[in-house]
Amino acid sequence: MKKNTRVVCLVVLAFVSIVGGCGGSPRPDAYTIINTSITQPVDHTLPAGPTFTQQVDILIPAKAAKNAPVFFNLGNEHDLTDRDIIALYTAYGAPENVIFIQAEHRGYGQSVTAEADQSIPSHVTVAQALADYHRVVARFRAEYPGPWMGTGYSYGGGLVIHFAAKYPGDLRVILSSSGVVDWPFTMDAYDRGVRNTFGETAYARLVRHVNTLKPESLFDAVWLEREFLIAVIHGATQYGRYSSLTPVMKLASFLPTGAFLGVLHWIDRGIAKEGAWNYATSNAKPTLSLEEKKTGRWDWRVWRYQQCRETGVFEVSVKPEGIFSRQRNDFIEECESLFKEYPAAERGKEWSPRAMVKKLSVPMVYVAGGMDPWMGLCLERDYPLKNGRYFYRPEGRHCPDYRDDPILAREVLAAMIEFATR
Repeated sequence: MKKNTRVVCLVVLAFVSIVGGCGGSPRPDAYTIINTSITQPVDHTLPAGPTFTQQVDILIPAKAAKNAPVFFNLGNEHDLTDRDIIALYTAYGAPENVIFIQAEHRGYGQSVTAEADQSIPSHVTVAQALADYHRVVARFRAEYPGPWMGTGYSYGGGLVIHFAAKYPGDLRVILSSSGVVDWPFTMDAYDRGVRNTFGETAYARLVRHVNTLKPESLFDAVWLEREFLIAVIHGATQYGRYSSLTPVMKLASFLPTGAFLGVLHWIDRGIAKEGAWNYATSNAKPTLSLEEKKTGRWDWRVWRYQQCRETGVFEVSVKPEGIFSRQRNDFIEECESLFKEYPAAERGKEWSPRAMVKKLSVPMVYVAGGMDPWMGLCLERDYPLKNGRYFYRPEGRHCPDYRDDPILAREVLAAMIEFATR
């Protein structure tokens, strides 16, 4: 068995070397980045009340005109850095005459309130985040008067639809890339995606490992390892850049569970900076201080709060004995344990950007990939999009224009500019 483990590790090492050697960036002198901010009310219904500072970053290509089109990215459930805005600019072909602006979502990264205890971030809601973005447009459009194009990815793809519906005068066109438009409390769409990616035989081996991980208590060490395993499966299923990980995981899944997890931790450290482990431990963290929050290490805990509060989309399996072994009551228990209240998403009205699509007065460019595990909650390939354009790639994964397909990205940007400048 030790020999088999060494073989698997050599395969993984080759994979890490290939992934680590990818990519390049435009010359830094091709653009200027401005790191700035805007003061936002913690509660927009109480504008004279407490405030927080929302991070805003602006990338201006060296040759961009002052009135160039503005690519305005609504931040979603993670921090935003210079690396993110450069990645956007690069993904869409480093256009010379498009200004890129990104605004961090409240509650993530450095866009946090001043409370010493950040354990229950009740100010983080969809409506309040949209009001933040509305004020960002009002603040910066005077300085950058070109047509504003709103963009969002995944959760952000749902946000940008809602934003355009609520503030139709702010944008000339929107891009919703793999925009999730249906948000039930529990969903089995992701399980279907994992089965499609790994195949039923390898999927059954993953189930065997999940079934081996039986926690004795909520958030114990075994619970963390199970959540970590699910997070790695997410990465291999969802992102095109990790597609080479699928055959490695299939091979490693023949190992005993302990050895399999050891290989996965090695992969996580080698190519994801422990992103999967951070996800697992964030979802079990009972409290969160301001100092901890500002590190960016625990942003997934804020997303778990949003899941409990508004968005749902907790994963269950299509059939019994699937990789997602928890049920509705398990998620309710976890929400109550972490945030000391019954999850409002379970009993409230489902957030539904889908219901807003037909009411949009601005055109929408929508992007989807056939291999995306979120596709079951996105707009269908044959959706009758009357005001805009739908880009579909059968082989595409999550947000394929931004992450995987430079040709598609250029086509998407060209369509956005065409709509924005009509």
